[in-house]
Amino acid sequence: MTPRLTGSRVAVVSGKGGVGKTTVAAALALASSRSGKRTLLMEVEGRQGIAPVFGHHAIGYQEHRLAPNLLGVSVEPDDALVDYLQLFYGIRRIGRVLAGTKAIEFATNTAPGLRDILLIGKAKEAERRREEGAYTFDHIVIDAPPTGRLPRFLGAPRAIADLVSGGPIRQQAQGVLDMVHDPKRLQVVLVAQPEDMPVRETEEAAENLRKMEIALGPVVVNGIWPEAPDLGGDPASALGSAAARLGLGEEAIARLSAVAAAHARRVAHQREAVAGLRRGIDLPMATLPFLFTPQIARAELEELASILAGSEAF
Repeated sequence: MTPRLTGSRVAVVSGKGGVGKTTVAAALALASSRSGKRTLLMEVEGRQGIAPVFGHHAIGYQEHRLAPNLLGVSVEPDDALVDYLQLFYGIRRIGRVLAGTKAIEFATNTAPGLRDILLIGKAKEAERRREEGAYTFDHIVIDAPPTGRLPRFLGAPRAIADLVSGGPIRQQAQGVLDMVHDPKRLQVVLVAQPEDMPVRETEEAAENLRKMEIALGPVVVNGIWPEAPDLGGDPASALGSAAARLGLGEEAIARLSAVAAAHARRVAHQREAVAGLRRGIDLPMATLPFLFTPQIARAELEELASILAGSEAF
């Protein structure tokens, strides 16, 4: 079965730092919600990267409406631990007291995988949540850690399950582990840019995740520059000739020619990078354009969501 961006209940969106994974996660969640799916967009790094693109200053641990059919939440380990203690032990009050101390920070830094199991455990809780006999959410999109930390993040349930032989902690870890390794419930959507280093890191991440037996969804290549118009022959010379006919000076002609040449080189390089990525990962691919804007706001997000929704990979 061909992977699709909405092919599992949970989409874990990750990529090398700087490739736009938060933007892609937000666009995917918006596209999913506009298709009629009840969608939750979750960030787990506390960077408040989601809120600005939806026009909000911040989103907190309580689910916040971002658009029709779309809720957003920012998950912090302290809050997740309070929920965990309430769920398994019924002691929310103690959890809130601990959250105000250094105890949680010490525990999450000392126990391997504890911080990540708390974060991804919150995603599992949302994925299993039901209201009136039906799942609360049809699709959950996680703005996950970068690919360099993703294996540790998704490997936390296994680490905890191997460490703890029984009890509620083992029960929680096993529940998350079941979700992580069920392709109908969870897949990873890798984000790349059409450049050498992001492509290599995407290929390495795909290989590592396959070894971990974690399902991969389509890859999203973000920041594709537009193809240069066919000017015939050397594009820089052709553009320079056109500028001369307009009566521009030599300095302006030289600068325009340099820009045209640089654009042509960039487009040729991105073609090679995308072709190499296709050969290297053997997964469906969706592409998003480079937006010549100082920042991504709601209008740009709507545009990217429409492009994703119209792609074959959706």
